[in-house]
Amino acid sequence: MRPRTVVFVEPPYVCWDRRRDRVREGEEEIPGIGTLTLAAVVRECGHRVHIVDGKRTGTPVEQVARRVAALAPDHVGISATTISIRNAARIAARVKALVPSAVVTVGGPHVSAVPEQTLAIFPGFDYGVVGEGERSYPELIAGEEPRAVAGLVWRDGERVRANPRAEYLDGEALDRLPEPAWDLVADFPLRFQPNVFNYRATPVASVVTSRGCPFSCTFCDRSTSGRRGRFHSVDYVVEMCRRLERLGVRHVLFYDDLFTVSRRRVVELCERFLAEGFRFTWSCNSHPNLLDPEHLRLMRRAGCWQIAYGIESGSQRVLDVVKHEVKIPRMLETLRQTRAAGIRVKGLLMMAHPTEGEDSLAATVDFLRTAPLDLAQVTKFTPYPGTPSYATVRQHGAFDED
Repeated sequence: MRPRTVVFVEPPYVCWDRRRDRVREGEEEIPGIGTLTLAAVVRECGHRVHIVDGKRTGTPVEQVARRVAALAPDHVGISATTISIRNAARIAARVKALVPSAVVTVGGPHVSAVPEQTLAIFPGFDYGVVGEGERSYPELIAGEEPRAVAGLVWRDGERVRANPRAEYLDGEALDRLPEPAWDLVADFPLRFQPNVFNYRATPVASVVTSRGCPFSCTFCDRSTSGRRGRFHSVDYVVEMCRRLERLGVRHVLFYDDLFTVSRRRVVELCERFLAEGFRFTWSCNSHPNLLDPEHLRLMRRAGCWQIAYGIESGSQRVLDVVKHEVKIPRMLETLRQTRAAGIRVKGLLMMAHPTEGEDSLAATVDFLRTAPLDLAQVTKFTPYPGTPSYATVRQHGAFDED
């Protein structure tokens, strides 16, 4: 098979003027780790690979489509969440108008959650890939019959069909993946500047060392990577970190859903970080029930600067609905222990949960007044497709999916 030209695209989420958002005005995004990894896999298959990152807020859809078309693609792979799926569809339609021969495939959380619906609503997509694409997408590019490609969503005349998803990568198969294609990001890592509250020093890089999450938060979508935790080996992670340090990275953002889900692995990673003498600091996400003072002290010695905890609400009544295994006394103790270890504490909260009322909002305000937090990020609850809440949200009132 001759090499193909494959362009990976991340569409803009929304299109407001970034100059109106003073806190985020100086931020520079980079493509997601999933896109960079899939690009590396496709390149390893011998294809010519490009990335067009239109994710930065305010990028016009037309501009993104023309940048893609200028690369004369044979295949276009668009990664889309629910909040970017409409812009993804607009880009797909424009690319098809500009390059009629291009095959446009959508992947990511939205199509993984509602595969048939996505292709039925948006005719600009030729195919969809459900779940992780490292196996499915290269097979599609290679010209395999659609019905034979695991995880593929495809059109059969007027019908949309979804094949059983590909098996999740695990163990050695996960470690055989190439490192993310950071070389395809212009001026990496110098231009990557995430939210200023999330890192200690620049340059910054983001890394994902595991996939899946075993917890059952009602607002969380596991359509893409599933519930079972699957981990890159410690050797694989250390080698990625070596490369990043050689590139001058001074802070690493571990964006795993739950970097600390295996305490034994946390110990192994921290001990290796110390043995390697890494000079970068790092941040990660954790669940309030997972860590204790011993592990936190080790993490601090190994360079951990900040841990973001999924707190969600200061009301136990609301937590019993959306994150039932979390109890506020245990959570507060974890926050205190984290700060005592010398690690910054970030709280991730949401408002307008199902069953939320003035009493629970007042409880959350009281919690924030006294909780040992260095930083709190409060967002609004949204029942995205693929989350447990999506199936039940209408029990709590009217719901408009647009």
